[in-house]
Amino acid sequence: MFEDIIEALVELREDDLLRLIEQNLKKGHSATEILTDGVIPGLNKVGQRYERMEYFLAELLFAADLMKRCMGILDPFLEKETERAPVKGRIVIGTVKGDIHDLGKNVFTTIVQAAGFEVYDLGVDVQAEKFVENVREVEPNIVGMSALLSTTAPYFKVVVDALKEAGLRDDVFVMIGGPPLVSAEEVGADVYCNDAFKGKNMAEEYVK
Repeated sequence: MFEDIIEALVELREDDLLRLIEQNLKKGHSATEILTDGVIPGLNKVGQRYERMEYFLAELLFAADLMKRCMGILDPFLEKETERAPVKGRIVIGTVKGDIHDLGKNVFTTIVQAAGFEVYDLGVDVQAEKFVENVREVEPNIVGMSALLSTTAPYFKVVVDALKEAGLRDDVFVMIGGPPLVSAEEVGADVYCNDAFKGKNMAEEYVK
């Protein structure tokens, strides 16, 4: 149904993409449908082109910026739709200390929000103490951590150990994501995932 949106995003046609999103909203399609069946599949195809070296970093970053522009249109509608939908669970998420990369985290956050989760995004360069503080305050089902660099991935364990010390580790499902730099077992997490859709499925399976 949203093949035109997917195509416009894959081909990085900004004006067409934003116009098509607005047109579909006016036609009565939900923002959730447009996001999950149009924008996100389009972004995935951009990622596939990047992996095949048909696109380079400039195109990948431009596509990420396009997604932000799409979300600028969709967010007000998503908020209303989320208000009507039952909350599946709560997720506290952040990119760990020393790392400022957030593209993967942002894609995952967008997908799980559309799926009905409340997400508390702590941003980037997040210290263990901040994770602990927010877990204590929010009482989430899931803690998500992201890292892109080999130098920052070991910090996953620092956060897990801090959660243990605070007596909170057993209360949450810990998910880590990014390139396969460490395993979940190495750092004491429950799962590792570098695919946002698989991550969403894991989150949904856990809260069930």
